[in-house]
Amino acid sequence: MRIVELKIYSPRWGHHDIYEIELAKDKMTITHNISSAICTWRDNLDPVWSGNNLEDILRNDAIYPPAILNDLLEHVWEAWRNGYLKDESVDQELHAVEEWLNTITEAKPKTEFWERYF
Repeated sequence: MRIVELKIYSPRWGHHDIYEIELAKDKMTITHNISSAICTWRDNLDPVWSGNNLEDILRNDAIYPPAILNDLLEHVWEAWRNGYLKDESVDQELHAVEEWLNTITEAKPKTEFWERYF
């Protein structure tokens, strides 16, 4: 098992919040506060998501991720579980996703008009 903490900027609160990603061979769990999105491995099938919707968890903090986010997380998890990425490399790749997401989130429009939307 591997646990990685990502600090993702929350426009709703004006600071970075911790999102914990727990990687295991059979599942990946992304937790923020009391909400968790779970991605379960299925041999010869696509992984399946359950629990809270990851996009909804992020939206609660006014984070609007690109639609590809779940696929990126699955890609890193699969590479780790299959031995292509070691622990330090998986941390590095997840932090690259964190940086990318923060760049998008921190660059949201900042006019008074958009402040009400975000």
